[in-house]
Amino acid sequence: MKRHLSFVVVAGWGLLNGVLLTVLAVYGENTLTYWLWGGVVVLLELAAGLVLASSRSGPDQHVRYRVPDRAAGAVVPAAFGFLLIALAFVYGWWLLALAGPLLLVAAALAARGTTAREE
Repeated sequence: MKRHLSFVVVAGWGLLNGVLLTVLAVYGENTLTYWLWGGVVVLLELAAGLVLASSRSGPDQHVRYRVPDRAAGAVVPAAFGFLLIALAFVYGWWLLALAGPLLLVAAALAARGTTAREE
């Protein structure tokens, strides 16, 4: 099942929506809501089937990706850090306590450089 992890993600999303549809049924929601949400669950499970068929017919997934630049590993922590800084203007300055360490990690990765094992 390791090869078909993408199928598990899409199918799990569909099952989670099925559970939420059941919760709506317990609380007695409108009939139109059942049809709409049920349609989404069916479409998600059909998409999961298509993802499974696609992953079985295609080659194995890549295990390791090469990073073209030594400091490219710093992009993701820096992006999340700047996102938290932007959200701090809306949700409060306490988010800066989370953004600071992320930006420090990004700076360390940029300075040290990270790549796949060099040959």
